[in-house]
Amino acid sequence: MIPERISLARKIIRVFAFLSLVTFLVSLGLLILARLSLGSGGELRQLAGADFVEKFGLWVAIGSLLFGLAGLKTASGLGAARRWAWPASLVMAVVLVCLFPLGTIFGLKVLLDLFSREVKDWFKASGHWRATDLEAGSEYPGTEPDFIQQLEEQIKKKGK
Repeated sequence: MIPERISLARKIIRVFAFLSLVTFLVSLGLLILARLSLGSGGELRQLAGADFVEKFGLWVAIGSLLFGLAGLKTASGLGAARRWAWPASLVMAVVLVCLFPLGTIFGLKVLLDLFSREVKDWFKASGHWRATDLEAGSEYPGTEPDFIQQLEEQIKKKGK
């Protein structure tokens, strides 16, 4: 059974992927409409800034398409606990953080969920991930408490 944090991250990424695909279709439709209504040349196109709109709109359309397809693939990889899905989700979450305001909120939620113990255990249990990929030799993520105690003892000895 998929953990709740993975399920929520999949849903968030999938929703933003579908929104990106809708953005692709809308921007492509606007580009076609602008091209048809303004014609292929003339002063009207220059006054309307059609060249700039076409170039910018084309980049928005292509970016939205790529983000949408990558999001759908990443969401499916998360559900199957594929090895490449964790870093791909991390990239998607960072991109979402840049999409103010809703993307920031949901991107931060995905980022926090990706670094949770539950998600790491999900990837380890799947067998698609080596233990060394998740942790650098420690059973617990982060700084080891014994190491901190050793440093405190060394500082006390030097102070005497």
